[in-house]
Order: sequence, then structure tokens, then C-alpha cells
Amino acid sequence: MAEQSIKVIILCSWGATSSQLGKKVEEAAEKRGITADIYAGGTGDFKDRAADYDVALLEPQVRHLRKEVTRIAEPHNVPVELVDQTAFALMDGEKVLDQALKLAEK
Repeated sequence: MAEQSIKVIILCSWGATSSQLGKKVEEAAEKRGITADIYAGGTGDFKDRAADYDVALLEPQVRHLRKEVTRIAEPHNVPVELVDQTAFALMDGEKVLDQALKLAEK
């Protein structure tokens, strides 16, 4: 069985909360034996490197940027979704990892 791996970018305004959440997601992936490259950043970072990711997740506070991020992501076939609000509030890395994996399968 091939090892599962995923590259995710979690986007927020300044990268602070996304860094925290990214660490939780990495820990969850490690526990499951999944290779996860989790990047935290702002939308500017995404614009320059969209093709590097399998999935883009937007934190709830930047939901207004969804159209712009989706427009950047589409040519690279990168699905974009808002981070589940409950998972975000609880900094639930397991739930966010599940969300990213499900999104990557689409």
C-alpha cells in the first residue's frame, strides 16, 4: 500500500492562527502515518505557489477571500474550502486533516 501524503496550505490574514492549526494537523497526520506538508500563510503566499499544493483551506476570518483564492487555484486544479468552523475554534487537527484528505479526493 502506498504511503498517503498531502500538501495543504491553510490561509489566514497574517499566518499566526494558521501556523498553530497547521502544527495540530501535522501532529494528527504523524499519528496516522500520513506524510503531510502543511503550510500556513496569507493569500499572497498562495498566489505565488498555488501549484505546489493539493488543497487550500481558508480560515473562517478570511472567508471573504474565497472567490479570489478559488480563481487563483482553479488553473492548478487545487480545491478550496473553508476550514470547518468548529474544528477551527477547537484547533482540532484531526478534523481538519480529515477535511483536507476528503477534499483532495474530489
